[in-house]
Amino acid sequence: MNKVYALIGPPASGKTSIQKELVQYGIPEILSHTTRKPRPDEQHGGHYYFVSKEEFQKTEIIERVEYSGNLYGLSKAEVLNKVNQHPISTVAVETQGLNQLKKLLAHRVESIFIMIDYDTVISRMLDRGDSHELINRRIEYANSTGEFNNWQTANYVVKNTGSLEVAVRQILAIVGKLTPLSKIV
Repeated sequence: MNKVYALIGPPASGKTSIQKELVQYGIPEILSHTTRKPRPDEQHGGHYYFVSKEEFQKTEIIERVEYSGNLYGLSKAEVLNKVNQHPISTVAVETQGLNQLKKLLAHRVESIFIMIDYDTVISRMLDRGDSHELINRRIEYANSTGEFNNWQTANYVVKNTGSLEVAVRQILAIVGKLTPLSKIV
């Protein structure tokens, strides 16, 4: 049975960075659609599906979020395509997206909460150049939607407070792509 592992957690917890690393291990990611313009290092179909607002509105979206006037969302077609073609895939989503994935795929979705402390969230957002206004909005939104507390209902919890590599290896063990050292010794 093919599965989707949904990476959930607060902003700047490392969901996207972890997901990009997992792709290097052959685990495909489910890409979101967005109406924002691509950054210089981003490509259509490699990072997001960059679409116009009109195209976005025509697409059957199962999760929809707005940040800074831009729409982001998961298309039903993209999710079903990845699930049908790959035994394991990952997606970085918020609570609403996880709930919609569970409605669509039921028991084929498992959640992995990426745990990070509040101070590190702020520090990472500052390091990546987010404005204080944006940080405040993202933190308020995360608090109002419970993004910091989703660990309580997640299938798995992974701490991402130090090494990205350690967090990735923990997830590889969870999805069955790596045997944990504790099982070898």
